[in-house]
Amino acid sequence: MKLIMKVFRNLLMLVMIAASATLVSCELFEDAVGPLPLSESEIIQGLKEALSIGLDNSVVSASDPGGYLQNEAIKILLPEEVTDLQSKIQTENIAGVVPLSVVYDAYITLENDGNDLFDELITAMNKGAENAADKALPIFGNAITSMSFDDARGILNGNNTAATDYFYDETNVALFEAFNPDVKTALDGTGAIQIYTDVVGFLNFEYDPTGLGLSTVSPEDVLNVNLPESIDEYATNRAIDGLFHLVGEEERKIRDDPFAWGSAIIERVFGSK
Repeated sequence: MKLIMKVFRNLLMLVMIAASATLVSCELFEDAVGPLPLSESEIIQGLKEALSIGLDNSVVSASDPGGYLQNEAIKILLPEEVTDLQSKIQTENIAGVVPLSVVYDAYITLENDGNDLFDELITAMNKGAENAADKALPIFGNAITSMSFDDARGILNGNNTAATDYFYDETNVALFEAFNPDVKTALDGTGAIQIYTDVVGFLNFEYDPTGLGLSTVSPEDVLNVNLPESIDEYATNRAIDGLFHLVGEEERKIRDDPFAWGSAIIERVFGSK
C-alpha cells in the first residue's frame, strides 16, 4: 500500500511539473508571437459587452434631471416646420397692418397665461424624452442579443463609434416602433402634446384688431406652413438619436482605455488592437 501511494505521489508530481511546463511554454509562446488571434465569438462578445456598458451609462445620463435639456449635444429642438412658424410670427404681418407677433401675444394671453408656447414645447419634449429614457434599456438590450457575427471584425477595426453606428443601422426602425408608445405617454405627462396642439391652433386663431368686434383676421390668411400632425414621432426619433449619441461617446471611451472597465472580455478584444 505504501508503495502504491508513493508511486501515486510521484505520478502526481510529474503531472504537475508537466502542466507547469506547458503553461510556461504557452506564456513564452505568447510573449514571442503576441496574443492568440481573437475568435469571432470573442469579438462579438466584446462588442456586446461594450454596447451594454454604453447603454447602461447612457440611459442613466439621459434619464437624470436635465439629461436632455441641459446637454446641448442631445437637446431636442423644435422641428424645422415649427421653427419656420416661430420665425414668421416675428417677421410677417397680416394685410401689411397687423403684425403676427401682436396676434401671437394675444393668443398666448388667452390660451397659455402669456407664456411662450415654443419655449414650453422645447422644455416639455426634453422632459418627456428624459422620463422615457429608462424604458429604452430593455428594448435596446434585446436588440443587442440579436447581433450576428457578420462584419464583426470590420466593426472592431472600424472607427471609434463603429459598433454604435452598426447597432443604430440594424435596429433603429424596430427600436422606434417599440419606444414610440413610451415617449408618447411621457410627452402626454409633461404636457408636450397639448402644447403642440395649442401651437397648431394658433393658425386658426381669430383676432380682432379693432377690439370692437367689427372684423377679425387669422394667421392662416398669410401663413404658408405645413406643421406635422403630431409631435410624438419627431420627439421619439430625436430621443433615440440622443441615446445613440451617448452610446457612441461611451464606445469612444472604451476604445481609448479598454482596461478601465473591469471587464476581461473588453480588455481582450479592445486591448488587443
